[in-house]
Amino acid sequence: MATKRHPYGALDEDLLDAYPDVWGPLPDPEMQEKPQWEIMDAVRSWYGQRSDVFVSGNTGIYYEEGNPNAVVRPDCYVVFGEGAERLWNPYAYRVWDFGATPAFVLEVGSKSTWQNDLGYQRDLYARLGVDEYWRYDPSGGDYYGEPLVGEYLERGEYQRFELQPGPDRMILAHSRVLQLELRVRDQQLEFHDPQTGEILVNAIVQRERRLAAEAEVARLQAELRRLRGE
Repeated sequence: MATKRHPYGALDEDLLDAYPDVWGPLPDPEMQEKPQWEIMDAVRSWYGQRSDVFVSGNTGIYYEEGNPNAVVRPDCYVVFGEGAERLWNPYAYRVWDFGATPAFVLEVGSKSTWQNDLGYQRDLYARLGVDEYWRYDPSGGDYYGEPLVGEYLERGEYQRFELQPGPDRMILAHSRVLQLELRVRDQQLEFHDPQTGEILVNAIVQRERRLAAEAEVARLQAELRRLRGE
């Protein structure tokens, strides 16, 4: 017999059979997969252990109970609400379980997904009531026509956030939902604390920087030993 822990989206074999997490193309490993994980890690680092925030991505969001074909898979999404920390399920998020659609959605552009992101999914997110819809193009604009687009929902229609120019050809915009500043610099998306200007560094980048620092220390120590004739 299947174990059920409905309604908070924990493992439920019967529901997994009814609403499987298999839909649409897998992420483009070159253009989407790495940015997806970096984006989710950065946003999670901003909210820490808050119990009213759920951050995920590339999992099925089912938005019509009884219709397993009514599903969409954003690259990153954020849900707010008391008890949101109990939503974690590696398989799927069912809107009717929690009673809320994501407030923030971000898609990463690729050759296989950009048309869907600009058309069908944009209309769907507006219909579902997603407050902010962002699109990041790691190619610099080959897919969306520009590196970054942020939109907010107003009277059922998406309106664009104003993009501000920054130094070194950087562009930036402010997310009201996340209370963060999104910046694209050298085709890389960064999340900044608007109060301190600090970059939210994800776990992957932190590890890369730590390993690079350790390697540099080892190199300097070896050079010092050589100069001492050791």
